[in-house]
Amino acid sequence: MTKAYTLIVVETASGFLLINRAKPPYRGMWNALGGKIEADESPMMGANRELMEESGLTDVALHDRGLIHWYVDGSLRGDLYLFTGQTDWSLPQPKQTREGILATVSRDWLLTDNLGVVPDLSAVLPTLLAGERHTYRSDFRGEHFERLVIEDD
Repeated sequence: MTKAYTLIVVETASGFLLINRAKPPYRGMWNALGGKIEADESPMMGANRELMEESGLTDVALHDRGLIHWYVDGSLRGDLYLFTGQTDWSLPQPKQTREGILATVSRDWLLTDNLGVVPDLSAVLPTLLAGERHTYRSDFRGEHFERLVIEDD
């Protein structure tokens, strides 16, 4: 059985909201918000819950941006449901949370070849931020990211 997760990219008045993760996987790297979808939740419900738990935000209209099928060593490990949103809320300075450091970054910083951003997030950002909706396949060899491809039907 595969696991289901959410990945939420929110643009705020002060920049894009990211978290520098305190725990594996990707400890010490910048990632979008999100997490596991509970058994009784739809992907949208899970995304809203994760957004509230990780940032306190409850008033963001989220947009479905597709799905990443996540493979490790050729085996399907999970599905990442993608969402974007915008809010007038602002985070004036980084904030420590139980999940890590919550901060906002500029679009330019986010879209550069940035080794501090989780690799599959970096790969999906251009189409995600363009508002496109796709189904993707993400391949890892062990913990090493290999590629992300669009696999729309």
